[in-house]
Amino acid sequence: MKHIVKSLALLAIPVAVWLAVFIAFEPNNYFGLKAAASSTQPVARVREYQADPGRCLLLGDSRLAHIDMQQAAEVSGKAWQNLAFGGASLKETLDLADYILDSGNEVDELVVAVSFYTLNAHYNTDRFEQLEETLQNPLAYCLNLEYNVNALTVLLDTVRGTPDAVETGEWGPEDYIGDDGETLPLHYKLYVYPQNLIPRCENWALSEEFARLETLAARCRDAGVRLTLVLPPMADNVRTEVCVPFGIDTAMQQDVLPQLHAWAAEYGFAVLDYEWENRPDFDDDTQFFDGFHLDEVHGLPQWVDMLFTELT
Repeated sequence: MKHIVKSLALLAIPVAVWLAVFIAFEPNNYFGLKAAASSTQPVARVREYQADPGRCLLLGDSRLAHIDMQQAAEVSGKAWQNLAFGGASLKETLDLADYILDSGNEVDELVVAVSFYTLNAHYNTDRFEQLEETLQNPLAYCLNLEYNVNALTVLLDTVRGTPDAVETGEWGPEDYIGDDGETLPLHYKLYVYPQNLIPRCENWALSEEFARLETLAARCRDAGVRLTLVLPPMADNVRTEVCVPFGIDTAMQQDVLPQLHAWAAEYGFAVLDYEWENRPDFDDDTQFFDGFHLDEVHGLPQWVDMLFTELT
């Protein structure tokens, strides 16, 4: 019996070491032992909300996920909590909105991002049910391969002294050379971005989830929650090379936006459209990191000023 106990104790040592390393370096602050998460993954954002629910909340995809919340607070005069996360589909965003409104926590304001891309029926990622299970089961979180890879990456970056990646670029001549060696009119990352969108957008159709925006608007009105829908800006080449050829511009401007404005008038919410009707006068080549994401140094701060001034 003693031999078995000793063997089990020896086996427990590597498990304990792995668990300690995982908890120390997992970037989502799942266990609430750090000042803040270093990740913008959905589990990090929702875990933060569970620990300290804010009353003014941002929901959407990566275009909102990297907003400087201190800047947002300074511009608007109120504290915001960012629940936007990379790759969030319309369904995931609306599921999260329902989760917040079902939580029983006080909510004053919801800012929800939508775009032609997330309104597309062919962009339908659905991770929320799995997310809820992970939030309720720490063992499932610890055994998840993706989160273990994330923890290992943070460990290696810490050892190497690798700084956090920021989506910005001081583009040089080498950034304007195409695969064929020819000089490009835009920096390479921006120039090739539309090609990444075409496979999902060439058969664009409005998602069935679109109708849930009206349901959300009615629910917010009844609960006294101020709702704002935001359409983030896109680069011109996304519009000209993706939206126009596949008729997305027509569908958005003739069908989608009029419906959003009609709901806004009926339910008393705002639509801030920087994608079609009120695109900021940005220089795409210097202020966009790629076709969707503003440069975090040269573009995003300027848009944050615009957005949160209008929200105020």
